[in-house]
Amino acid sequence: MSSEHPCEMVAATQEPFPLTSRDATISLSIEKPTGPALQAQTAGRPRQVYLRVERVTGKGVPPGYEIYLHATGEDHPGRREELCAGVLPLFGLDKASRQGTGHAGTGLHYVFDVTELMALLEREPGWDPKDLRVTFVPRRQAKPGTEIRVGRVSLYYE
Repeated sequence: MSSEHPCEMVAATQEPFPLTSRDATISLSIEKPTGPALQAQTAGRPRQVYLRVERVTGKGVPPGYEIYLHATGEDHPGRREELCAGVLPLFGLDKASRQGTGHAGTGLHYVFDVTELMALLEREPGWDPKDLRVTFVPRRQAKPGTEIRVGRVSLYYE
């Protein structure tokens, strides 16, 4: 996300949700930009798109997760490498989740540039911007006692 041009949030989850040893899929409804992103579009600047995964908290030894963006009809997005937005590494999750000296306890935060991936999705048959799916696929089985919670997933246009 650039400091030169302000970003505009166009979609976000409303509630926190857990990640487990199984795939977890959430849905985002993308709204048309009305502020800085619309101004950038009007000025002819190419659109940049960012996926934010915020306030990831938990305890234990979590697995990493691959994040896939896809349309509603995609049953197994993990089988299509081109739909992968990136990897959510959770190293240090336990410590980042505890409030204390040097830590607010708000967890880990990530930003992924998904500009090219969104352009690909928008060209696919059946694309519906009101139902962008985000699927978290664990890279391995979580160890017993592991708890992971995502505070919010949001999409920004620049």
